[in-house]
Amino acid sequence: MKKDVLIYTGGENFAEIINNGAYYVDKTSYLKPLFITSTVKNPLFIRPSRFGKTLNLSMIKEFCELNYQNPYDKSYQQKLFIDNGRNLAVAGDDYEELREKIMGQFPVISISFKGVEGLSFKSAVEKLILKIAEQYDKFSFLSNSAKQDPDDIKNFNDIKLFCKTEQENLHEKDKLSFAVSICGSFIAKLGSMLFKEFERPVIVMIDEYDVPLQKAVVAKEPYYEEMLEIIKQISISTFKQDPDPWLYKGIVSGCLKIAHQSVFTDANNFRIYGMESRQYDGFFGFTEDETRKLLSDCGLMAKESEVKDWYDGYRFGDRHIFCPWSLTNYCDEALHNDDFLPKPFWVNTSGNDIIALFARNSIEAHDAGNIDKLQRLLDGDSVEITLKEFSTYPDIIRNLDFDVFITMLLHTGYVTIAEKSGVIDKVSVRIPNREVYSCFADKYESLYSKDNSHWFRQSMNLVDMLLENKTEESQVLISSMLKQFLSIRNSGSELYYHGFMSAVLGFASSVKGIEYCDEAEKGDGFTDIVLNNASSDTVVILELKKAKNERLSRIEMAKAAAGQILDKKYAESYIKQQYKYVYAIGIGFGGKECAVLSLGNLADRKNQERIQL
Repeated sequence: MKKDVLIYTGGENFAEIINNGAYYVDKTSYLKPLFITSTVKNPLFIRPSRFGKTLNLSMIKEFCELNYQNPYDKSYQQKLFIDNGRNLAVAGDDYEELREKIMGQFPVISISFKGVEGLSFKSAVEKLILKIAEQYDKFSFLSNSAKQDPDDIKNFNDIKLFCKTEQENLHEKDKLSFAVSICGSFIAKLGSMLFKEFERPVIVMIDEYDVPLQKAVVAKEPYYEEMLEIIKQISISTFKQDPDPWLYKGIVSGCLKIAHQSVFTDANNFRIYGMESRQYDGFFGFTEDETRKLLSDCGLMAKESEVKDWYDGYRFGDRHIFCPWSLTNYCDEALHNDDFLPKPFWVNTSGNDIIALFARNSIEAHDAGNIDKLQRLLDGDSVEITLKEFSTYPDIIRNLDFDVFITMLLHTGYVTIAEKSGVIDKVSVRIPNREVYSCFADKYESLYSKDNSHWFRQSMNLVDMLLENKTEESQVLISSMLKQFLSIRNSGSELYYHGFMSAVLGFASSVKGIEYCDEAEKGDGFTDIVLNNASSDTVVILELKKAKNERLSRIEMAKAAAGQILDKKYAESYIKQQYKYVYAIGIGFGGKECAVLSLGNLADRKNQERIQL
């Protein structure tokens, strides 16, 4: 029986969820290790997009942030966390020390770098200084404080005015330079003033720290080095090896563990918690128990099996984790539609472009090793890799190292660590569930389209070769393309090869204005593929058969395929229509090779007589 449950799909504001009575999966128990039992000053949490990083940081901010008008008043937190009737973990007796020492005690600077992007460096900096303007607005009371140095107040007002009024003028070199200097130091300046104002150290939280670097790589005018310098300066000025007294704790989140050496150069007091870490393994995403409770609370326990099939499969540390974005969207839909079936909700925007670029580079480089490993993942197998980090994002574009690439896929949620694998150095990875598999399918289907110029040229050339009955050239090209083809089908069946030829010939024929027929009823059966070019009075009939992965077997199957065209009279209707050229071509496939055999032009009377003899 379905229940009346309010679910905020995509809700990332903790206070809004609690105050509006929406469903909340309690993560407040993690506040104790974060602030009481752990000595880690600056944790960096690495998780895929849509796994609750922003909501968790919002929860931390609401719990810790003091009342700037009345620093000793904790009534806001008392109402939000304790007296809300939800029995959150943090309201328990075991958390009394946490509430006394941490709750409502600290100034908090919280900023998200999500959306800091643009076609150029200038446009990305524009987005960042608008976010900085919001921070200065929030702390505008500092400009009227008797505790602050007059020079600091003047600097505060100058930065605030610049960020609010000059974002449209960054095409001027000196103003862009000033904006960059503001971006690199604004957190440290605000932190120092807040410390002086309240005589309490400051908590700094940065969400999506790596988004500006990702977007800088794939921009129309790439600006990675310039953006990297800004992120470096923020790190240097905020999270020093010997931190200023104003910093209490820095909490950072992102999707990729990039460039620890490059970004956090002078901040080696960071501790990184990735997917392999057992600490905080249930902090992001929904555990199995949390998922069952959500389904039970929604009256959807009968759907547990299909939910697990579609949205489970991630492994963080020692736990099975479900994608919270997908699960809440699924529950929201299923609560309002009895016939609702699972579908993909999760779209990993953090690295999606780079993933497609890697696969395309592998195809164009004829890197059969990379393509074979990707194929194994698509076939549902596990692939063993050595965990590797890359120092900069451009490495992914320049470096086709498979282990580096799959490590990135692990961070971004496209693969997960397999069940019986270790979590250090050498690991086995797999695609986690049906939802992510569908994302792979969509992504790699798009590689074999006219948007991929390399694949498009080969496909167009193959159509021309077949229409001209160039069997030797066709055999070489098809075998080459097979080595590049990432299938989302069962590569052990004839359907795999049929799907491959359909992907190659279907869209190329359409572009050329050639009629393409798949499994058309002709003669005494159904042809596999027919290409009909009326303008050149030419028809090509293709029959495909799967052979063993042996040369002679491929040749025998090509002969059998060509013979079937004659036996089943597939060409008869075209001959009666007096096409000038009717080519009968059989192809035998085995592994990533093929044999191509043509019976020649069946419309030619002399050729017909020869074949009959």
